[in-house]
Amino acid sequence: MLLTVLALAVGLGALFYSYFGAARQTIAQNRVTTAALAQAKEALIGYAASDSNRPGSLPCPDLITNNIPLNNVPNDGSADSFSGSDCPSYIGRLPWRTLGLPDLRDGNGERLWYAVTREFARNPSCFSTCPMNSDTKGTLTTTGASPASDVIAIVFSPGTVVSAQVRDTANENAVANYLEGGNETGIGTSTFVTGAATASFNDRLLAISGADVMTPVEKRVAKSILTLFQTYRTAAGYYPWADNNFDGISNNSVRRGAPPLAGASPLNWGSSSPAIPVVPGWLTNNQWWRVIYYAISENAAASGGSDMLEVDSGNARLVLFTTGPAVTGDGRPSANPFPGYWCDYLENPVSGNNCNDNDTFWTPTSTAYARDRIYVIP
Repeated sequence: MLLTVLALAVGLGALFYSYFGAARQTIAQNRVTTAALAQAKEALIGYAASDSNRPGSLPCPDLITNNIPLNNVPNDGSADSFSGSDCPSYIGRLPWRTLGLPDLRDGNGERLWYAVTREFARNPSCFSTCPMNSDTKGTLTTTGASPASDVIAIVFSPGTVVSAQVRDTANENAVANYLEGGNETGIGTSTFVTGAATASFNDRLLAISGADVMTPVEKRVAKSILTLFQTYRTAAGYYPWADNNFDGISNNSVRRGAPPLAGASPLNWGSSSPAIPVVPGWLTNNQWWRVIYYAISENAAASGGSDMLEVDSGNARLVLFTTGPAVTGDGRPSANPFPGYWCDYLENPVSGNNCNDNDTFWTPTSTAYARDRIYVIP
């Protein structure tokens, strides 16, 4: 009896060890995968925010380009080279080398995969035909356990082999050998599936939204515009007139509208006496004036005067609003005439409406990450 009990105890111990050992291994693998996906997402956002030509834009996936003289071949971590204005493919491996990352792997030792919205991965030589600003929407969608729309990019952990997938050298760049459930084709090129792991599906997805990318980009834009306009006022003694034709050019005696990034008055950008700064090309090429609200007080305008702007019952000489990223159904980009245009962009706080054509403004009350933000120069 003792021997029988001992044998049962040993058997049960082995069973429990096997079960909990496998569970511990799965937990450890999931932690590695979670960390790799998060690191990839952070790197993509950083890449977008710091881009010098089209802030907000992302690299092509790594899948097709095979140019040995340029040291760019499939599965080397370098983004595919553009084919004209477009990426050769909008789904492929994560270009970890281009992003300045180590060779990231998921918990099963597989490299990550990546899909990106076409408008966010365009050759910057397209310039005025493909401006990148807060009106640029993500066109990817996720369904299933974690549904989302207006998605800019998705990072995938492919997990282990399922069904008939083959992951040898000859098949290492075939998406269908790594992603499944329709994710290998994007189910119509733009919709991807999320869900719990099964015997035939084990992709893990991490979506990157418009708010993730455009919020830090807008902060960069606001800082650049404020610095530019403060330098203008130091030289001229006043701020430039606003733009109410949405062509980026000042309209004389107009104090509320869009920032005049394409042409300023009374003194134009780049004037030599006094020395007026030149606007960085990325601000004009990407038409940032269409999504930024700008107002100056009489006190700070070329015509002079004593009246100030009012912000939350305090005084200000300049107000700038960034308007948050566009989402489906919000009326953007807008074609409304001024000043109604801004009502498609600026949210209404509890105490008032920032899109009204007057000199009174309120700090937006929303605490959402993708919210309007106000910048004030007293």
